[in-house]
Amino acid sequence: MSSTKKHPRALIAFGLVLAIVSGACASTTTTGGASTAPVAVASATATAAAKATCAAKKVTIAVPVTPPNVVHLTPYVADAFGYFKDENLTVELIRFDGGVGSLRASASGAIDLAGTSSEPVIDAIANGADVKIVYSYAPNVDVTFAVGPSIKTMADLKGKKMGVQEPGGFADVMTRIILKKAGIDAKDVTFVTTTTAGRVQALATGTTDTAVLHIDQVRTVAKANPQIHVLANMWDVLTDYQYSVYIVPTQTLKDDPSTTECLIRALMRANRAMYDAANRQKIIDLGITQTKEDADVVAATFDDLVKAKAWPQNEGVPANNINGTIKSETDFGKISKPLTFDTISDLSVVKKVIAQLGRKDFPY
Repeated sequence: MSSTKKHPRALIAFGLVLAIVSGACASTTTTGGASTAPVAVASATATAAAKATCAAKKVTIAVPVTPPNVVHLTPYVADAFGYFKDENLTVELIRFDGGVGSLRASASGAIDLAGTSSEPVIDAIANGADVKIVYSYAPNVDVTFAVGPSIKTMADLKGKKMGVQEPGGFADVMTRIILKKAGIDAKDVTFVTTTTAGRVQALATGTTDTAVLHIDQVRTVAKANPQIHVLANMWDVLTDYQYSVYIVPTQTLKDDPSTTECLIRALMRANRAMYDAANRQKIIDLGITQTKEDADVVAATFDDLVKAKAWPQNEGVPANNINGTIKSETDFGKISKPLTFDTISDLSVVKKVIAQLGRKDFPY
């Protein structure tokens, strides 16, 4: 792991320590009405790269977490700030309770762009799914492995109830990685399925003994039960690992690359807008509305994620991260087909958008 990646994650860890010490996808849809965009991030000098213009149309984006956490706000920001409207697009955000459902919708061709964690995508491609990774809303893992008061060490996980979502989904994979690190066979624990929204409450009430939680969820659960604590920060466990990706069917890139370009351009503007202090309060207000979390939790988490450089400003899909995830899934026996960064990713569209908007001095 490079020093560039260590520093941002250390900032997240500091925020989590403060949070703990203080203690104190069935889908629904939302169609956003675009509003006047606030101050945009000043970008580097753009080149004369040709820019696709999309005809006015309605498109769909699958979002994999219901309700979203702060790290998932990119498409909501793009909608609220008018970036989709600037591309002549009316976007419907179709919510799923996990990345597996989002992936399936994309593979079926029913979705124009789907956000999901990387593991189900890599597994699906290894098993013949014809989709490509084209962009990301958060390249690096930002979650913790949180546990109840009866768990003090890794060895204490044996016999406990592991809170996960769907098999093969992000929380399931993170949990199995921790069990492997602890030297505990998955047969020696009980996997308990929870919803995204319900996993905080399940851990707080003892329905589960563990949960894979985003930063804002750690702060929320600490309010509900100060005895909950972090057993491991996953960014320390996984040094080269891709958290999220955006995917499209390969055929879409052949038949209609313009729509993908217009969507990525709007999303990239949203990712870059996260770093403009003039936008901070509007994004926090949007986050409170969408996440349903307390204002102090959203504000502190947003600031942590900005310091940690959670949102990409360029391609957002580092080859080392993708290759590290492929290795992890191979080591777990989830995939046996040889995969490479180039065979599962197509960054031609996002590179074109960067040529239009200008490349930022940023790690990804």
